[in-house]
Amino acid sequence: MSVGIVIVTHGEAGAALIEAAEFIAGEAMSEILFVPFRQSGERLTGASDLRAAMTRAETGDGVLVLTDLLGSSPSNLVAEQLPGDRAVMVTGLNLPMLLSVWNYRNKPLGLLARKAVESGRRGIKIFQS
Repeated sequence: MSVGIVIVTHGEAGAALIEAAEFIAGEAMSEILFVPFRQSGERLTGASDLRAAMTRAETGDGVLVLTDLLGSSPSNLVAEQLPGDRAVMVTGLNLPMLLSVWNYRNKPLGLLARKAVESGRRGIKIFQS
């Protein structure tokens, strides 16, 4: 078994990240579930879609939910829906984070969440000439 992974982002940003990660990894990441958030007054629909995705992703090892922006509507929605200690949210989703989570998805939920944060930070650098 492995930790279930759900991505919740503004619009289709998460789908684009999954597509790019699949290209880099050279394999389909069909186990990753994606829930797009659209700001159109359909917050309750978003909540039910999120709950359904987290239920589908749960295989017994917990669920890691990755969101794009701390304090935004998608992350606030996830924070409201987290089911206790069986799910963890990590914000600031980027491509290095997603690839790392995919590669370590068989690790325990807490370790996977820490790997996500570590990889996301490690992938951010300043270069100047």
